[in-house]
This record gives sequence, C-alpha cells and structure tokens, in this order.
Amino acid sequence: MTHTPHAEHQSSSRTPYVGAALFFLVLIVIGVLALMPKLRHRDELRVEAQEAVGPPVVLATKLKSGEAGGHLEIAASVQAFDQTPVFARTSGYVKARYVDIGDHVRQGQLLAVIDDPQTAQALMQAKATLAQLKAQLAQAQANAQLSNVTNERWQGLVKQGVVSKQDADQRFAQAGADVATVAAAQANIAAGEANVRNLAEQESFSRVTAPFSGVILSRSIDKGSLISSGSQSGVTQMFTIGQSETVRVFASVPQASAGGLFAGHVAKVTFREVPGQVYTGTVARTSQSLDPGTRTLLTEVDLKNDGRILPGMYATTIFDLPRGTVAPVLLPANALVIRTAGPQAVVLDGNNIAHFRSIALGRDLGSATEVVSGLKAGDIVVLSPGDGVVDGAKVEPNMQQ
Repeated sequence: MTHTPHAEHQSSSRTPYVGAALFFLVLIVIGVLALMPKLRHRDELRVEAQEAVGPPVVLATKLKSGEAGGHLEIAASVQAFDQTPVFARTSGYVKARYVDIGDHVRQGQLLAVIDDPQTAQALMQAKATLAQLKAQLAQAQANAQLSNVTNERWQGLVKQGVVSKQDADQRFAQAGADVATVAAAQANIAAGEANVRNLAEQESFSRVTAPFSGVILSRSIDKGSLISSGSQSGVTQMFTIGQSETVRVFASVPQASAGGLFAGHVAKVTFREVPGQVYTGTVARTSQSLDPGTRTLLTEVDLKNDGRILPGMYATTIFDLPRGTVAPVLLPANALVIRTAGPQAVVLDGNNIAHFRSIALGRDLGSATEVVSGLKAGDIVVLSPGDGVVDGAKVEPNMQQ
C-alpha cells in the first residue's frame, strides 16, 4: 500500500494534538488519585482539629417529671345557646317593624308585619267561595229531603196501583241522585275549608314572630323594605335572634388531654374583660372524635350568664384533669428541635455523645412541653442546640437547673 505525501502530512500534523490530549488526561487522573485520600480523611482531620481544641461547650439540663394530672388552660370562644336567622315566609313590603338590635323579646312576640295583598285577596275570595258552597249544600239538602218524601209517597201509590212502576222507579232514582248531590256538596265544602285554612296560614306568615325568647342580634330590614320569602342564597334575612341566658363555650382540647374529659366534668371559665370573676360550668358534650387536622377534641361547656358574657367573646377554660398513674416528662421549650423527621431532642449519653432522638409531644405548657414518649426523667438534653451539634459528636455539657 502506498502513502501519498499529502496523507503523511496530515498524520504528522495530528500527532502533537493527540500527545497533548493524552498528557492532560494523565494529569487529571493523577490529580483525582491525589485528591481522593484528602477527601476521605477530611472528616478525620476535622475531628482531630476539634479534639485539639476540645469538644464544644453546650448548655444542658436534666429532665424532670411533671404532675400526673393537674389542670389544663386553653383558649375558647363563646356562642349563644340558641341563635338563628329569621327569614320571611311570604313576599311583600315591610308594613311595620316593632323591634331593633338589642331588644329583648319573648317567644311569639310580633317582630314585624309584611304587607301581602295578594294573599289577603285570595283569602277573601276563598271565604266567599266557601260561603257559596255552603249555600249550595243547603239547597242540595232541601232537594234531597223533598225527593225522599216524594219517593216514599210514590212507593205507596204504586202499591195501590194508582201510578205505574216506571214512574215510581224514577222517583226512587231521583232521591238517590239528590243524596249523592248532598255528599258532593259536603266534599266541596271540605275542600273549600282546607283552601281557606291554607290561605289563612299563608296570611299569618305576614306576621313575623320570635321563634324563642332572646335578644335581637341583628336587623336587616326597615319599614318599606321589599322582602322575598325563603332562605336560599340571595334572600335577605330579617333578623338574627339569640338566647344567651345560658351560653356555650367551645374549646379544642389537645389529644393528650382529651381522654380525661367527659360529660358532666366541671370546668372553670375566665374572661379578660371580667377580671377577678371565675365562672363555673360543666362539660355538656364533646364531639367524640378528634379533628384529623389539629388532633383536638371539640368540647362544649354550658355556662350560666350573669349578663356580662357576650356571644363572640374569647375565654379561657380551665379543666381539672384526673390524676394518671405515670407522670409526664417535661421538656424545656428551648430543648425542642423541629425537623422534617418530626419533633426531636438532643440527648447526651454517659460519654457526653450527642444523639438526636425522636419524641412524641403532649400538652404545651408554655415554658415546657409534656413528652408522651421518647424521653424519661433523668435524661440529659442539650438546650438551644446550634448547628455545631451533630449526631454522634462529643460535647462538653454546662449543666443548668
């Protein structure tokens, strides 16, 4: 095989580039091989540096047990014992309004009158029709009585042979027809009376009354306002009425304390707006189920109102919880670590090695939190652990009370 001078020139020109690429590749491989031991021993060098300086000093404390029971203070809200919007049951214009916001009303008291001329006219017409039906009944009864007397006479005459059997049968059939006419008239009267009662009931809807005794909480109408019947979306309510002689106090109790509450449990309620006054009530009912989002039990406390408690107020409920057999461990608030794995605490072993331990929390007591599981009394935990405290690192604890 022969090589042209041109091909030999191209081959000789590529030789320096290939050699340079191989040279740089060898340098990269040598650099990587030299760097790997350094990376492998980086952590060891860091540990050696820490040992040369000494382990970091951290604040630590020994955990103690709380009380096996005690009381629970939790925020709550107040609602009226009964509260409902009042809607119109007939359409028309407000003819008169007799109450306003804050007025005390009794059950059945007249609140407003709605002018509904169509229903009034229909009722008058129904009453007139009923009177006409009653007159028709009287006429039908008179005809039936006459037909009955005539039939009896003709039946006697046919026996004497004075009249034909055909004529007597016609009188008998007429008497029966007149009796049926009376029955039909009576049925018409029953229908007319039902219509009158229905329209009278509709007309009574023009008189808006209080469903129960209470206080007018809101008013949405004035004299002359156009009102539509019903409670569907877009229909304006006339009033809101509430009964607050007894109020409902609702509190969301955490899961750790929910098992100690039951109907009849005594509770104390305080209000910041009523300083020095402690109200005593009882747990009326609970939701019997924890909210899956908050893990709390909705609890209702019924409370007698002395006139100073207003629906919508915030309150503080105090529950005396039953004594348990195991006292919970109290974890200081600044020892709690929140991570993606959940709540944790940094626990020191006998060699002062830090370990991140997952825990389950109970009640939040403000300065401390009850720990349901994961810790025990006597454990030493790090307070306010910083980024320098890692799992498995040795530390120097500075014990705090």
